[in-house]
Amino acid sequence: MVGGAMRHPTARPILFVTTTLGTGGAERMLLKILQRLDRERFEPVVVSLLDEGTTGQQISTLGIRVVCLRMDGPSRIAAAPFVLARLIRRYDFALIQGWMYHGNLLAWMGKFLALSDAPLSFGIRQSLYGLARERVNTRWVIRANAWLSGRAQGCVFNSRFSLETHREFGFRGRNMQVIPNGFDLEAFAPRPREGAVLRANLASGSRHVIGMIARFHPVKGHSDFLKAAVMVLKRFPDAKFLLAGTGVTYENTQLVRWIEELGLGQSVSLLGERSDVAELNSAFDISCLPSLAEAFPNVVGEAMACETPCVVTDVGDCAEIVGNAGRVAHPGDPESLAMSMLGLLESTPSERAALGRAARHRVVDHFDMTFIARRYQEYFSVLTEADETKKEIEQ
Repeated sequence: MVGGAMRHPTARPILFVTTTLGTGGAERMLLKILQRLDRERFEPVVVSLLDEGTTGQQISTLGIRVVCLRMDGPSRIAAAPFVLARLIRRYDFALIQGWMYHGNLLAWMGKFLALSDAPLSFGIRQSLYGLARERVNTRWVIRANAWLSGRAQGCVFNSRFSLETHREFGFRGRNMQVIPNGFDLEAFAPRPREGAVLRANLASGSRHVIGMIARFHPVKGHSDFLKAAVMVLKRFPDAKFLLAGTGVTYENTQLVRWIEELGLGQSVSLLGERSDVAELNSAFDISCLPSLAEAFPNVVGEAMACETPCVVTDVGDCAEIVGNAGRVAHPGDPESLAMSMLGLLESTPSERAALGRAARHRVVDHFDMTFIARRYQEYFSVLTEADETKKEIEQ
C-alpha cells in the first residue's frame, strides 16, 4: 500500500480498479484525471492488479492511496477479489470505477463479495476488433465484461468506435458514454528551440524528418511504416525516419531485420522509449501512426498539440481526431501511407506550419484535458447522485 492523505470532510470516496499502472496510454489518462479531480468532491483510492509501476508512483505523490494486489501468481490471483472486498467494506465507496478489462472484472468481483451497493462503472480503453487478436485468457475476460456490463450502472469508452465495436460484441447497459482522451496543453506545446537541437543531433543534414512514436507491437504497423519509407525515399532521398517507443531499439531483432531487408540503412534511427515527447514531435516535419487497430491514440493528439501535422490510418477514431488538420491513409496499405506522407512533404514549410497550427487548435477546441476532466467529474456525479437518490427513495 502506497501513499494516502487526509480526506476532505465533504469528499465522497471513489475507488479506481486498474489492470496496471505502467506507462501505457490508459494508465497515463487515469493519472491526468486524478491530477485534476476536485478533491473537495471526490477522494480517490486506486487499486492496481499488479505493482505500482511508474504511473502508480506519480499517483501516490498526489496524496492518493495506491493499493497493489500484485497478482503475479496463483495464490495472489485467488486472494485478490477477497482483498479488494475487504477494502470496499472498509471505505464504503460512493462509486467503483473499473479501468481496462481485467480491472473491470475484478471491480465487479470485489463489489459482489463485499455486498456493496455502490454504483459500478466499467472503463473501456480500446476498440474491439474481435477476439482473434487477444490472448486466450483475455478473451474470457472480455466475454465476462460483456456479460456483466448490463449489471453495471455505467460504462465509459474513450472513443466512439470503441463504443460501437463493443455494442456489436454484446456490451449493453445504462449510461454508456464516450469521453475522449484529453491532453495537457502546457506539457504538449511547440518546442521549436528544443526540437531544432534534437533534429540537429538525430537527423543532421536531412531536410525532411518523419517520426513514428509507438510501442513495438504488430498492431502498430511498424512494418508498413518502413515499407512506406522506401517509397518516400525515392522522392526525397535525404529523408530521415525516427522511430521511438517501448521495444523500438536496435536490440529488437525483428525490427532490425526489416530495416536491413528493405535497405533503409542510415535513413532510419531507433530511439527506444523517450520522455521528451513534446521536444521530439517538434523535431518532426510529420508524425505518423500507421496502426492496424486503435481506439483513441494519445500519440496523435500529443503531436497535434505540438503543431506537428499527422498522417494516420483510418482506424478507431483517428480520422475524427485529425479532422482536416492531417492526412488519413488506408490501414495495412504502405502505398497509401507513402502517398499521404508525400502529400505533406511536397507542401511548402509555411503550408505545413499552417496545418500544424490548425491541428493544435483542434486539440484546444475538442481535447483540452481540463475540459475532459470536467466531463469525467460530471459522469461520476451523475452516478453517485443517482445512487443517493435511489437510497433516499428506498428509505
